[in-house]
Amino acid sequence: MAITFLITSAIVAVVLGAAYMAGLLDPVIEQVGVMFFKAEGKAEEKKMEAQGMQEGQDFVKGELRGNQQAQDIMENRGPVSDLKVGGGLYGSYGDADGSTR
Repeated sequence: MAITFLITSAIVAVVLGAAYMAGLLDPVIEQVGVMFFKAEGKAEEKKMEAQGMQEGQDFVKGELRGNQQAQDIMENRGPVSDLKVGGGLYGSYGDADGSTR
């Protein structure tokens, strides 16, 4: 029983590793990152509301740090934009003209 579990776990790990290295998991990683940062933005919103601030008067949802980071991922800019561009086994790099290989 234990050996079956170990073999199955090893096969799953190899398949996931190969998919990651090939860049097939990039959309999944991007969506997880967007969900994480949107949740962070929602937490910031709740914190500000708990402090007595009101949306529209004291803060705007789009200006919250978590929501801005989620938008940066979706638009492929900013320091967390690498979640979207995986590039597979050899990574990705940009040319001087801004194109990415």
